[in-house]
Amino acid sequence: MNSSRTNEILLIKKKFHIYDASQVAEVMTVTDLLEEEKCRLFLQKQMQQLQAPSLSVTASMFSKRYAYLVVASTLYSMVEFNGVFVLPLKACSFSTKQTLSIQEYLCQWNQGMDGTREQWREKLLQELFSNHITPVWNMLKKISGISSAILWENLAVRINSVYRKVLEQEVTSIKKQRVDSDFHYLKGASGELFDLLENPISRFLKIGEELHIHPDRQTCCLYYQLKEDMEGIGYCTNCPIGRKRKRREK
Repeated sequence: MNSSRTNEILLIKKKFHIYDASQVAEVMTVTDLLEEEKCRLFLQKQMQQLQAPSLSVTASMFSKRYAYLVVASTLYSMVEFNGVFVLPLKACSFSTKQTLSIQEYLCQWNQGMDGTREQWREKLLQELFSNHITPVWNMLKKISGISSAILWENLAVRINSVYRKVLEQEVTSIKKQRVDSDFHYLKGASGELFDLLENPISRFLKIGEELHIHPDRQTCCLYYQLKEDMEGIGYCTNCPIGRKRKRREK
């Protein structure tokens, strides 16, 4: 592997808190999260750690973090480097520090090629969503009873954030084109990309002027229910419940 590729991988890992398994203590391998009893025990422990009032709140907080670690890192890399440090489900664990622990020998760099990027993107994202995220989200819903819409909007918000931050910077026309292309692909994709009947994130995806005009979420991530306001924000800035309460207080 050349030095440029090595540096790109190191940047992705550092930016998105991804570490080799030897560097951090894992809490749970993601393959174990697909087993009902192990997933329930994991959420119960996380609930105590977060001081959350229920498994549904816990599942929402975990999904926000996991979407950042795995999905945001992948989509950012596709735009920034036109390549992806692939994170297969079997390589991933969730660490005690809320970071991603990986078996790096199971992860490979997959570079996009001019003229075949659309096919490359579809194959990568099919693997990411159908074989990784959807099974995890389905189990979180089954064990906690949380709404699927909350889980998928949690993920969509991470995607919106990746593209928004890229577009806020001075980027090349090529990177802007990648953002536009990847965003519209995700928004218009069929449910097959996610191994579902319908696209679960399409209605939540927003960039540019639309995100500026309509910043609020459609669902609430339940952060406000945590006993300890870890981020000192009360409600998320785009929380529909927090916005309604502020209007009533005026």
